[in-house]
Amino acid sequence: MINNSSNKQNQVRQSVKPVNPPTAIFRGNNYSLNIYEDWIDKTLYTLTGPVTDGIQHNIIITHEPNTDLDTVEEFGEWQIQGILSSLKGCMLLKKGAKKLQNGMDAYEAIFSWYPTDELRIYQQQIYVLHEKIGYKITASFTKKTRKTLGPQVERMMLSFNPIKNSSKK
Repeated sequence: MINNSSNKQNQVRQSVKPVNPPTAIFRGNNYSLNIYEDWIDKTLYTLTGPVTDGIQHNIIITHEPNTDLDTVEEFGEWQIQGILSSLKGCMLLKKGAKKLQNGMDAYEAIFSWYPTDELRIYQQQIYVLHEKIGYKITASFTKKTRKTLGPQVERMMLSFNPIKNSSKK
């Protein structure tokens, strides 16, 4: 008796093209994942805080690997223009140089917009450029929570400390 199931499995194995080995390993929070050519790690981290004044507060950290920009101000301005062009009704309230707690140069922007008729949001972003990687640290507030939670959140944002890439020589 011939096992048709085994024959089909062998045919499938023979028709599958060999796969190139992974080019990198992504390491996340207690896990890893193989990454193949043409895939880019654009990990987004979200740290959630209290729900106050009707919104879930959080800090979001994103990164832009292999940026070709030379200064943190250039990176910040590039990010600011992206937000102003994509977020309808967004107003830039403030921008300028900032220092992280570790002494690194950073760039800051504060925006305001109305996602609904009743809710005005203030968003603070801090930009960091380290070893050609651009980082954007974002927090959003209401008018009330900008005063109550804002100082604590800003201290957290300014404690950002990129780790030196040990694979660079």
